[in-house]
Amino acid sequence: MKITRIPRIRDQHKKRVAAYCRVSTTLDEQEESYEAQLSYYTRLIQAHDDWDFAGVYSDEKSGVKASNRPGFQRLIKDALNGKVDYILVKSISRFSRNIVDCQKYANLLHGNGVDIHFDKENLDTAEPSCSMMFSFLSAIAQDESRSISENVRWGYRERFKRGEYNLGNNRILGYDCVDGKLVPNKDADAVRMIFQMYIEGKSIEEIRRLLTDYGIRTKKGQPLAHNNIMYILQNETYMGDKLLQKQPPKNFLTKKPDERVPYESNYLENDHEAIVDRKTWDTVQEIIRQKKAVTAAVGRIGGRPHFLYGKLFCGECGEPMTRRTLNGPKGIKHKVWTCRGRHEGRKGNGCKLRTIKEDLLLQTIEESIGCEVNAENAGQIQRVVITEDDIAVETS
Repeated sequence: MKITRIPRIRDQHKKRVAAYCRVSTTLDEQEESYEAQLSYYTRLIQAHDDWDFAGVYSDEKSGVKASNRPGFQRLIKDALNGKVDYILVKSISRFSRNIVDCQKYANLLHGNGVDIHFDKENLDTAEPSCSMMFSFLSAIAQDESRSISENVRWGYRERFKRGEYNLGNNRILGYDCVDGKLVPNKDADAVRMIFQMYIEGKSIEEIRRLLTDYGIRTKKGQPLAHNNIMYILQNETYMGDKLLQKQPPKNFLTKKPDERVPYESNYLENDHEAIVDRKTWDTVQEIIRQKKAVTAAVGRIGGRPHFLYGKLFCGECGEPMTRRTLNGPKGIKHKVWTCRGRHEGRKGNGCKLRTIKEDLLLQTIEESIGCEVNAENAGQIQRVVITEDDIAVETS
């Protein structure tokens, strides 16, 4: 039987060779600049008669994760789409300091007929003996990245201990950085307005709409979003303090806070000029705490809270009341309100306040305010305290 070998499409033309490099914008006139590497790889590829120049792909930042390097991702995409047959890289560490990414992409490309040559290590993924050496050298590159990360982390930690911090690009609404210190600017009044509106009882959505109407924007010129406003309301910077190292250091591979790493926060009191006084700050934090406690206790129904949520409290233990659905006789369901402390108790040690039917509760509230209670007029109800013998309604 005659066997005819059909060459792969990649083998039917000159090998299209590309290069990948990671460069620094501060090295314009040195050998590692983009122009220098472009010239070097162009001459190298053109010196081979069986090679075609497929371009130089580069990234300016040294991100560890491949997903954060657009030039690298474009190279992989072009290689998988048949535009690149062979890749030249100065070293493994330039290709990736993450061993997982390094092996993943090398194997992916090799499986699709694209190999990589690492000049410094004189290593080629087309060689059968490459796999073990590749893994070993990749691990060294990753360990180098870990060492750099730990040194940077140590530097931050020591500066924090001395009360020093880097303001970065100063993305704090209401402040400018002057000689390394935060100084209130023209947006400080907008910050004070946010705190005052929140104390007056306006929701975050109401505050957001008003700020948009007033033309108040973020440092990037965008309308303030819900998260922006909550960040402002909980940022101690606005009362003149500064908390350094608010969260665990980032993992050098995932770039996400690593909860397993112990760390020490440093609190600087009266570090700079405040925008809001401490009384205002404390009032806002207490309101936020109460709202979080109520949300944790009662949750939400159908994506929207019941109009009595946050207004009903147990007169025996002070905990919020939660709304539940119970099955009655013949499968008839009815709504009731129960003290949260009753459910949190174990082995009969929870609050003993009885469950109260919602119909009876609404009837008592309506008799107190003199009209039917609903979502529109529930705002006049400040607090309802329920005991075994009484339902006390406090109105505005």
